[in-house]
Amino acid sequence: MLNIFPVQFLAPLAYALLRICVGFIFIRLGYSHIKARQELKNVFTLPIAPFGLFFAWYVGILEIVIGTLFILGLFTQIAALLATFYCIKLLILRKRFSHPLLPRGYFLTLLLMTSISIFITGAGAFAFDLPI
Repeated sequence: MLNIFPVQFLAPLAYALLRICVGFIFIRLGYSHIKARQELKNVFTLPIAPFGLFFAWYVGILEIVIGTLFILGLFTQIAALLATFYCIKLLILRKRFSHPLLPRGYFLTLLLMTSISIFITGAGAFAFDLPI
């Protein structure tokens, strides 16, 4: 069946919009996690690994780095792979690390699928990554 709106030439722009939107989401998550690091310290502290404050900083900085790479379109597929592993890790451990500041399952699943899509399709328009 034919498309009603044949605008396939705009596909690179759609990939760029998706990439930039996910980048801003990751930066916002990272900022909120760094801002509430003292509160998250208790969530990330385990009996065998009492490094909760370190992990709170680590998670926040990782999210900001991933978001920045997405927005710039720099090493986009690597950033998408990091985001994919991050979302899978949080989906697996979300019952152990349950807190209102950590994303919920549906939101993580949406970020996971978006990251996989960006990994497959590439950066799109307005990126430093060159298309293959």
